[in-house]
Amino acid sequence: MKIAVLASELWPVFSGGLGVAVYELVRALENRRNGMSFKVVIPKLNWKGHLRSPVVETPTELGYSVYFYKGEPILGWESIKEIQGFNLALVQACGKNTDIVHANDWMTVPAGVMLKKRGKKFLFHIHSTEYDRTNFNPRKWVVDIEKMGAEMADLVVANSFRTKKQLVELYGIDPKKIEVIYNGTNIERFSGPINKNLKKPGDKVALFVGRLTIQKGVWHLLQAAKQVVEKEPKAKFVIVGSGPDMPYLIDTAIKLGIEKNVIFTGKLSEEELIAAYRMCDVFVMPSVNEPFGIVALEALASGKPVILSKTSGVGEVIDHCFKVDYWDTNLLASRILEVFHYKELKKAMGRNGSTEARKLSWDSSARKFEEAYRRVMSA
Repeated sequence: MKIAVLASELWPVFSGGLGVAVYELVRALENRRNGMSFKVVIPKLNWKGHLRSPVVETPTELGYSVYFYKGEPILGWESIKEIQGFNLALVQACGKNTDIVHANDWMTVPAGVMLKKRGKKFLFHIHSTEYDRTNFNPRKWVVDIEKMGAEMADLVVANSFRTKKQLVELYGIDPKKIEVIYNGTNIERFSGPINKNLKKPGDKVALFVGRLTIQKGVWHLLQAAKQVVEKEPKAKFVIVGSGPDMPYLIDTAIKLGIEKNVIFTGKLSEEELIAAYRMCDVFVMPSVNEPFGIVALEALASGKPVILSKTSGVGEVIDHCFKVDYWDTNLLASRILEVFHYKELKKAMGRNGSTEARKLSWDSSARKFEEAYRRVMSA
């Protein structure tokens, strides 16, 4: 069985949760030695990574959005023309020797549809919907592509029941056609000894990791941070990631008078990100809309207490954490302070959360995808 995995990004280059999920899933599928072969097809990213399967970069160079960080352009997806060119290149790169096209998110849907019309099986893997990414202010043309993909696919895979519910209620997709397969985490990457010299004695650190967009709820975290700093003046809030909302969020921190307590790091290297997880006291994911939230599992794997918004898919499979409404900044501040002040609570949450994260392996996700591939082929 030959499977072409189509993606717009691939860890560690220009990678958000989708890029991490595609990389880790393919790696886990390779390790299972299941008789399946994989080819990963991505845009021209000058990718450097380690997979046994071939990674094919199309000649397509996609456009860039209007913001930069430290001189580095951030990959953008704003033009229908760009998407069309990319998908034609994906089709050409897949070639004739493919049984199943595994398309990830809307950016690769047209190629999946074209290849299905040529007799290939089509699995559409949805990591987020346009409604999630835009805080329910979607671009109609993107919604139309997502709907077409879900209708044309032989099987739709959603990364949470929250995402499946959107596909049923907002896109009109038959729930029997949608299978939920949760993401996993790489325990080995994120567990390990902690360097206690990374922060000053007495400092309390709350960590956020993600793209700086309205979807991720960082504005609400800053509102909670102001309340925390009033009671814990040495508290630090480390905001890891880049995105179009960075200037606005920096300005917000200044207006709130907490600029000395908030550190915007931009994008970090893998080594720096692991260090950030290991040195923090609590990880906070206050997303307004979050289809899953791999970063929360990474924090749990690092042995850290986690606070999630109730609108996150990962909350469906994690119990040993605090869950709050993203808009309830009073409760969010209170939960952060509780972890800061109560050592036994912090230890128990970190220990139990790490145990939970170990049950959510990429191998488990890969096994379920193997079953999904076989069902698609036999349909």
